[in-house]
Amino acid sequence: MLNSQFSSQLDSYPVTKPHLVIALSGGIDSMVLLCLASIYAKEKQLECIAVHVNHGLSQHAFDWEAVCQAHCDLLSIPLYIERVQLVVSAQDSLEEVARKARYQALEKHMQANSLLLTGQHQDDQVETFFLALKRGSGPAGLSSMPAFTALSSGYKCRPLLMVSRSEIEQYAQDNGLEWVEDESNQDTRFDRNFLRHEIVPNLVQRWSSF
Repeated sequence: MLNSQFSSQLDSYPVTKPHLVIALSGGIDSMVLLCLASIYAKEKQLECIAVHVNHGLSQHAFDWEAVCQAHCDLLSIPLYIERVQLVVSAQDSLEEVARKARYQALEKHMQANSLLLTGQHQDDQVETFFLALKRGSGPAGLSSMPAFTALSSGYKCRPLLMVSRSEIEQYAQDNGLEWVEDESNQDTRFDRNFLRHEIVPNLVQRWSSF
């Protein structure tokens, strides 16, 4: 089911013979993305690479590199590791500084026909909506993350945007995938984590179809 949904999504993008670039963090979302993209690339005979960005923020960062490398080796997908140094001032958001550094590193591997595949899913979209609402965004901001965006070179794509976190977890379990857990994802001092752990579960409990 998820394989066919993923294939249909990529087939809908207006790029002939795309060069696939997987943003591979090592987390469950990106590991499922890696598996799906590997299958798709082999079926379509497309060039496919993965890029792991090491922000140096965790004591486990180099272990995550090793996990990503092992999975890419297993799937015969070239992995490029980018190690970035973050400069965060008192008025900066660590999340935003890390995000900008990550995309700068990823875009170095892009070509005109590249599709940069990222693992954001339906639950991430809900969190993004609430973050935009908190900031007082207008209609454009409240529309949250687009599935397909033009970059200076190639396109950024979110082919799992209509897939729930539970579906991704089920796929990972069914296919015996391994992944890393970023300990910072449990830190509710970060707004997104606060929404993920404290707010959205209560909404879903109240309204199951939320």
